[in-house]
Amino acid sequence: MRKSTILLLLVGLLAVISSCSPKVSVRKLNAFTTVNPNIVSYNELTMDIDPDPIEYNIDISTEAGRLKLNKLSIDEACDLALIEAIRANKCATIFQPQFTHLVQKGNVLRVSLYGFPARYKKKE
Repeated sequence: MRKSTILLLLVGLLAVISSCSPKVSVRKLNAFTTVNPNIVSYNELTMDIDPDPIEYNIDISTEAGRLKLNKLSIDEACDLALIEAIRANKCATIFQPQFTHLVQKGNVLRVSLYGFPARYKKKE
């Protein structure tokens, strides 16, 4: 008796939920397709993005790289590579940064960054 009552309530609740659907008016769809807005990124308006990508590496094969990567986590090493790449390329940021890393026994051996340098546009 109790199971059938609960089952009946669940079926009724499911029927109520499934009957509620968001309504999209035809007017909204027509307005959107008629205007067809051109969405431009704010970054594209304020920054010049280099067409050529850069690659920046920090490796333990050099003394400086060994000192930089000593006892860093992967996230810290990626942040360090990003900051150094920005400084080395004299840019404001790196767009679409992609990181690769080599880790052995918990130690970061190499971090590589690949991305596009971007600089703020000069006001004319």
